[in-house]
Amino acid sequence: MLILFLLCELSRTSGYIDIPTAPQYDIPGMLGGGLSFSATLITDDPDPYDDQRPDPADFDLFFKYGFSRGELSLSAFHINTYVLSVSYLLAKEEENIPAFFIGVDDITYNTHVSTRGIRDTIGFIEEYNYATHCGGRPWELFSTYIGMQKSLGKHLEIIMGLGRGRFVGYGDRSHYFNTDLFVLGDRYKSPEHSWWAFGLFFGGALKVPGGLEMVAEMDGRDGNIGFKYHHQYFTATLGLAKAEQLPWWNHPPFSPRLVIGLETSNKAMLEAPRVGSIECVVQDFTTKEILTNAIIDLKEVNKRYRAPTGIFSLSLPAGNYTITASRSNYADYIAQITVKPGVKTKLIFNLKKTEEQLRREQQLKSINNYLAQGKAYFTEGNLKLALDAFNNALSIDPNNKEAREYLAQIEAKKTEFIANYSTEARAREKSKDYSGALQLWQKILELDPENTEAKTAIASLEKKITPEKKPQGEAKKPAEEKATPEQIEALYKKGVSYFAAEKYEEALKVFKQVLALDPQHKGAKEYKKRTEARIKALKGG
Repeated sequence: MLILFLLCELSRTSGYIDIPTAPQYDIPGMLGGGLSFSATLITDDPDPYDDQRPDPADFDLFFKYGFSRGELSLSAFHINTYVLSVSYLLAKEEENIPAFFIGVDDITYNTHVSTRGIRDTIGFIEEYNYATHCGGRPWELFSTYIGMQKSLGKHLEIIMGLGRGRFVGYGDRSHYFNTDLFVLGDRYKSPEHSWWAFGLFFGGALKVPGGLEMVAEMDGRDGNIGFKYHHQYFTATLGLAKAEQLPWWNHPPFSPRLVIGLETSNKAMLEAPRVGSIECVVQDFTTKEILTNAIIDLKEVNKRYRAPTGIFSLSLPAGNYTITASRSNYADYIAQITVKPGVKTKLIFNLKKTEEQLRREQQLKSINNYLAQGKAYFTEGNLKLALDAFNNALSIDPNNKEAREYLAQIEAKKTEFIANYSTEARAREKSKDYSGALQLWQKILELDPENTEAKTAIASLEKKITPEKKPQGEAKKPAEEKATPEQIEALYKKGVSYFAAEKYEEALKVFKQVLALDPQHKGAKEYKKRTEARIKALKGG
């Protein structure tokens, strides 16, 4: 099986359209290859007599080889133009740290190289103008670079780096992106620029579901945009190089270039299977008890497994799965799960009992309660309540064997009890213990409500028994407690205090209370007279 990688217009190792990315041929022995075609969108030459000519179509081939953290590429730009490129991953991307990579492009046998050939005046129109109108074209030979790459979530990726050679431009716009800007300023077309200047390159890819990516970049000389489509067997690229020339009809012969490319490799044959694992625990929703002998169904692989212990582990290829856990008397539990490479994912299935099972369990609980009650009453000799309890159990489960057996025993006991009670009742009636006899006949009637002999005996005994009337006595009033001498003396002193404070009305009331308790109290008599005299004097009497 083949898996395909990004095709680039000028980038020799892995990249977007014309800027490098971190190596993607990251497995030793990985091989790949591809081709690209580009053509200008306009072929008109408004001035055939000047040196500005429309760019011709271009066709390139390349081959790649991976060696662990790096890759090597051989590109054929022209029948006499071949270049080597190499890139190496310095550090892999981590959660908060970008990937860092370095590389060298255009390792060849001439100082100047482009996809059109070698020599400084051979290239696309911009490269030609660098050599003839901008004081010289930078050497593309050994175009060294360093870059960093970072994913921002699942759908966005950015790249930024510095490079010399093919990453340095001296056009009206591109000269702003290299280090000679700080030296030459607006004199970027002079022959004074440095052959060791470094240019800035950057870009990004927006990834959408289905394998499509939208790419935009600036390679130090040109701006490029395009689309990549990743399929299991190929990667296709459709882009516009030199997009800064849009709209192309305003300034011919300068024009964007349409880029079409295709690439494939043997990576899928070399990759280790991407496998993860799942652990399923099947338990009761309410009690959390592990449920044995559950069935696990995997829809995507059309397989069924049994979990005898209620815990089940399985290795699966990475991907999304629909898992169903089922067990008798429980409703099915369906879950969506993503298996990740090298990751063990735990899934707990909380199965709920079906409504029918809950109803059966409630019935069984009620039956067991009635049976327990019936047995207790039977042991106590309370046959009537025992009979009711066992009949309640049979109303739920008419075939309950235990309840039927106890009912048979109750019938035998009833016959025995009725015989014993009737014999004892007759004996008590004969000895004129009518109340005792009445109670026994009533017990018989409780056991057998239709017993004629018991009904007749009860009617007869009720006539013989004369109810006794109990005399009702009058309720006695509780005796009033008599005041002690100490209490009387304390009350007397209280009256004296009122008298001394000239509270004569209060004092008079207290002295009267003292005399009511002790009519012979001399002090109370004396103070009563004095108090009455004072009150009379105050009233003017």
